[in-house]
Amino acid sequence: MRQRLLALLAALVLAAALVVARRWGPAPGEDAPQERWLVRLEPPASPAELLGDGRLTKRRALRAHVPSTLSWTLRVPPAARLETHLAFARRTQEELVGVTCAVRVEIRPEDGTTRVLVERAVEPHLGWEPYRADLSDWADEEAVLSLDVDCASRPGKRTWSDAVRWSVPVVSGRRPPGLPNVLLVTIDTLRADHLGAYGYERETSPQMDALARRGLLFRNAETVQSATWPALTTLHTSLYPSAHGVVWNGHELPGGVPTLAELLHSRGYSTSAFVTNMKRARHRGFARLSASTAGEQAADDREAALAAIEQMREDRDRPFFVWVHLISPHADYAPPPPWDRAFTAAGEGSVSGSIEELVRRRLEGRPLSRTERAHVVGLYDGEVAFVDELVGRLLGALASLGLEGSTLVVLTSDHGEDLYEHNDYPFHSPSMYASSLRVPLIVAFPGVLPEGEATDHPASLVDLAPTILGLVELPVPSSFQGTNLLPGRALPAESARTQLFSETNGRIHGLSAGGFRLVLNPGGETPGAPGGAYPIAAEELYDTAEDPGERRNLAPHRPELVASLSAQIAEWKARRLRGELPPQTIDPETLEDLRALGYVVD
Repeated sequence: MRQRLLALLAALVLAAALVVARRWGPAPGEDAPQERWLVRLEPPASPAELLGDGRLTKRRALRAHVPSTLSWTLRVPPAARLETHLAFARRTQEELVGVTCAVRVEIRPEDGTTRVLVERAVEPHLGWEPYRADLSDWADEEAVLSLDVDCASRPGKRTWSDAVRWSVPVVSGRRPPGLPNVLLVTIDTLRADHLGAYGYERETSPQMDALARRGLLFRNAETVQSATWPALTTLHTSLYPSAHGVVWNGHELPGGVPTLAELLHSRGYSTSAFVTNMKRARHRGFARLSASTAGEQAADDREAALAAIEQMREDRDRPFFVWVHLISPHADYAPPPPWDRAFTAAGEGSVSGSIEELVRRRLEGRPLSRTERAHVVGLYDGEVAFVDELVGRLLGALASLGLEGSTLVVLTSDHGEDLYEHNDYPFHSPSMYASSLRVPLIVAFPGVLPEGEATDHPASLVDLAPTILGLVELPVPSSFQGTNLLPGRALPAESARTQLFSETNGRIHGLSAGGFRLVLNPGGETPGAPGGAYPIAAEELYDTAEDPGERRNLAPHRPELVASLSAQIAEWKARRLRGELPPQTIDPETLEDLRALGYVVD
């Protein structure tokens, strides 16, 4: 009976042939563009899912049985090529040891003759395997495209239910004019003031400095929260953490919130993400999501950078949005050679840069000496220099592929790092100070933006999605709370914003404006942090021009200014933030990932 049922399911998949293909198009409610250069062969009934190959690489994909044939009817664009990928489900990989499998890709054009485009054996345990074919001989013809997979077992044949995943097949023609590529590079825990382009005396960042020389640098850019998941979710949604609901690491973005990747995907972009932190988030809108699993931060980052380069090579003939998030500056501070000794001196190394040791010293109330702190900062700088080399590889690949002139590059960070500037604390969350809130922001777009300029205009991570959409001349959703920093694809004479808001845990809020920073903690909460509490007063006011280290609290002496800035925070909260956020639970696997990074305070 079970075999009959599985055979019936396979037959139903066969019956799904001749599905109408979905061409790329605009967001709902917008006028459709006339050019039809890309066809995505979406599933007929339910939407495609982000499915994996057992190696933490996921793609927007369709489920299928073995054996099965999936078919679509489409009109082939001029100069078209087909691309799809096949992977076997993890459980099926074990079942198919020793079984021979084969894949066949066919096209039946208007003359009714079936042509085999690809036919080859496939090994189920290899993960995602690409299948590509040239369709240019059938330009402007209506054709049936079929994907077939079959496995012959010994001694006979059988059916495997839900055994394979086909990435959504894409048929793309000539690249349309006016759609630039987007390369977004976010570097975890990267302080702006530890880059040469921002005045740092150490040579930590020659590659990022070179990017600044051919782009526009924002001197006064800040994150919205000193934690990765809230900050990066804000970057992709243009909503503040207490508006999108991800107020802590491990929380998930609720449904119905448009993301930058979804918007670019709807306009025909190939969307791919390569992340070495925030690996278990869903990251909606990406057709490919790769979470590096080499085991060590440096190895993960190398793997992510190389995979991103290969993706840009694959997508060089169509517009792409590639996001690369590199973790290396995050503790543990353990740069690989030769960066492990680049900025440390002999005799400084009595303390390591491990999270475990730094947390233990803080728990035991044994502050690091000046020499030990210098050693930790030297290790951190080594991490920055290492990740800078990877940024150089990414930018060098753009140049070697001939894509530098047609690619918008945005480089920033999710947050900074205290490095013992406040509360004897080396890390970031829940800091509300410039040490962990200030981030680098460099935007390079050849032929569009000025080269080698720097601006003091305030900028926030909440502004990046609308700014990117503006630069590629696509509409901005009304749900976005950020501001296009470069309206008309140019730096305006007056800054697009004057206030930089921040928060932590949805209960403590901050504002940087007019040369002052105000932090409000009305509930008197003492946030927990690795190694002990992180005290924040009910009101803290700093003159950031006279006191850039934010060490002298002026709140008791400037009540009028505190009241004025408090009113601005209250107005922002009423206009932008949600009152009560629904509780969220974190799954055990994500919790262990967060614990390894020092985010879980037991």
